[in-house]
Amino acid sequence: MNKIELHLKIERFLFDYADCLNEKRYGDFPAFFKEDDCHYEVQSKENEDLGLTVPIMGCYSHGMIRDRVAQLVDNTLTYRRLNLRHFISNIRIDDGKPEINVNANFQVMQSDLEGVSKLYLVGRYEDKLILDQNELKLISKRAILDSFSVPNMLAVPV
Repeated sequence: MNKIELHLKIERFLFDYADCLNEKRYGDFPAFFKEDDCHYEVQSKENEDLGLTVPIMGCYSHGMIRDRVAQLVDNTLTYRRLNLRHFISNIRIDDGKPEINVNANFQVMQSDLEGVSKLYLVGRYEDKLILDQNELKLISKRAILDSFSVPNMLAVPV
């Protein structure tokens, strides 16, 4: 696969990831991660810059990632229901072997049930991907939030 094909494949992967969350298909979320070796975490930029390594939220196995969305899938988690739209831009790819390092900016807008929209989160993704039988899988996804404060419960993955 040449660099352009790889870039398009990764871009599509990230957009599919965003669509999964935008369309509330939380049961599909764990499928983006490699089953036998993966982690997902949300960290504030402030703590990242200070070298403070404890994330706001972290999952360190595929089972923890599945558990993270289980109540969302079952619709048993009590939280303020919002519509979210993820926007991903400035995708940068470092094709190391076998891992592929991907950095991208993200923005998440939220709309409440009354239709009022506002900015929810801004930050960057630091991803490590691997091609597993020509299918991309996340080994690591880090969402680093520009704001330390999350204005709503972090119920839904970023």
